[in-house]
Amino acid sequence: MKYICTLLLLLVAAQNTSAQTKIETLKGRIVSNTQDVIGVYVLNKTTNKGTITSKTGNFSIPVSLKDTIMFSAVQFKNKKIVVTQKILDYKSFLVNLDETLEELNEVVLDNRTLITAKSLGLPNADVEVLPLAKRELFAANNGDNYLSLDPLLNFLSGRTKMLKDRIKRDDMYARSKELRTRFVDSIFSKNLKIPASRIEEFMLYCEYDPRFKGITENKNELVVWDFLRQKSELFLKFK
Repeated sequence: MKYICTLLLLLVAAQNTSAQTKIETLKGRIVSNTQDVIGVYVLNKTTNKGTITSKTGNFSIPVSLKDTIMFSAVQFKNKKIVVTQKILDYKSFLVNLDETLEELNEVVLDNRTLITAKSLGLPNADVEVLPLAKRELFAANNGDNYLSLDPLLNFLSGRTKMLKDRIKRDDMYARSKELRTRFVDSIFSKNLKIPASRIEEFMLYCEYDPRFKGITENKNELVVWDFLRQKSELFLKFK
């Protein structure tokens, strides 16, 4: 009888342990009326796995009951929470963070509406305009007609290769600009320690990395951020 009771207690304990270690995905959002909510570190200190928030402050991280989650960013005070069943029951867990006393540089936004061909209702407003380098390459390859010798002459003179190289540079610059829109300047200067006056130089440095194209196409913000962090350490060391 004593053996049976002990066995039952062990089974109950095992079930409780299993329930506590069940991994679920905690989805939430950082809330702040005064500070940027992008790039906040969300770290599961129990598993030592983390992520960073998106532009809108959203995050998603694997957790179990009683895990400790820490939120940290330059503009906010660190905050820790312990995962409870109530937190897991939320469809989107809202996290309010208190801003630090350190004042960040004021950013002035211009809310004027940009006037474009589309907003004016002009014809062919939706037609994509090729960049100058691509238009020049098209002309170099095609000439004015099928009897033209321009394509051959351009190939022999190296002009075609030069235009292709320019297109590659333009493409990398466009990717660099797109990446800049994913992280505000304060993230570069505060978290990566890149001076505001050298952010463009830093992005150019990143463009020369063979992984840059693939990184800009990656939708995982943590992967992108880890790349920028690694490059910033090298940039500051050798520049």
